[in-house]
Amino acid sequence: MFRFFTEKQWALWAYLGSLIILTSLWVQVQIDVKINEWFGGFYDMIQKALAEPNVVTIEEYFAGLWSFITLALIYVAIAVVVSFLPITSYLGGEQQW
Repeated sequence: MFRFFTEKQWALWAYLGSLIILTSLWVQVQIDVKINEWFGGFYDMIQKALAEPNVVTIEEYFAGLWSFITLALIYVAIAVVVSFLPITSYLGGEQQW
C-alpha cells in the first residue's frame, strides 16, 4: 500500500504530497483555533452592544465581520487546494473527463 514511498518514480510526489497535506491540515487546525477565538470576542462585543446602546461602533462590528471573512476565505481556499491534490495525482496531472 505504501510502496510508492520507496519507489524512485513516486518518491518526490509521495514525500512532497504528504508534506503539503500535513502542513495544510496543521494550518486548517490553526485557523479553526483562530475562528474559535473570534467567536468569543465577537459574541462578547454583541452582548456588550445589546447591554448598552452606542457602546460598540459600526466600524468595530464590521471589523469583526471582516476578520471572520478573512479567516473563512483562507480556510476554504486551503480546503479546495487540498481536495484537488488527490484528483490530479489520479489523473496524472491532466483532466481526462
